[in-house]
Amino acid sequence: MITRNEMIRLSYFHPKRAFTLIESKPNEEVYEIRVLLKNVQGAVAKVAQVLANAHVDIRTSVLFDAVEHEGKGYWTAFIEVSKASKGVKQLEKELKRLDVVSEVKIEKPAPVLYDAMHFPILHGNSRAIVMPIELFSSLWEEIENILTPSGFEAVFYNAGKKSGKYIAEVLSKKVSAEIETLATMLAQATKAIGWGVIVSRKINPKRCFAKVEMKGCFEAVLKKNANRKACHWTRGFFAGYMSQLFDKPVEAIETKCIAAGDKVCRFEIKKKI
Repeated sequence: MITRNEMIRLSYFHPKRAFTLIESKPNEEVYEIRVLLKNVQGAVAKVAQVLANAHVDIRTSVLFDAVEHEGKGYWTAFIEVSKASKGVKQLEKELKRLDVVSEVKIEKPAPVLYDAMHFPILHGNSRAIVMPIELFSSLWEEIENILTPSGFEAVFYNAGKKSGKYIAEVLSKKVSAEIETLATMLAQATKAIGWGVIVSRKINPKRCFAKVEMKGCFEAVLKKNANRKACHWTRGFFAGYMSQLFDKPVEAIETKCIAAGDKVCRFEIKKKI
């Protein structure tokens, strides 16, 4: 679990919470609301106004296209109603009367405030999962206990390499296959999905060389205070990704690692000899 001090330290990156779970205080009364809206300007504002007029506190919300309803979208929120001037049933009736609203559902998640309105989770058009880093850590620790240290490094390096090559192939079909474009997309993707933040990169296609520096690398966080370099899957991923960009086999080494006490994780990618 990320402590408050760690959250403050990471605040440079502006942390965001996945819309899967929220915390509440004992005296709060939190519900989840899902509204199917027509794709017109001001639709969300009309819904928010109804809630504001009833003194409902919108704790957090998301808005996205409704895959199964063309031309419509879902606005889903966790709302706190302990000080509301109207009951949940009355709010539902008022919202349904709005000309921009097609459907309304309000329910109280229990015993924990997990999102109960949506499944599956999508990343673009691909199905995704949200796995807390503690769960990921226990999985990797068990695998490491089964394998020798060198075996663990080799398995995860090669797994990362295959993943990196695959992702590069997928992204190159979406946009220009130019090296700089794909390198920028990699920086965007790693930050957006929580792997880490690439703060520096140097790429020399002629030499098949690259140097990447990353902060907040999830793999280093898993092994914090290990006093050794630990990002084997990540360096494998960079090797696989860059081999696809350079169209030549390359290998990656980690020269600095947060898990070893460094401020960044640094990876150097070189042509395979």
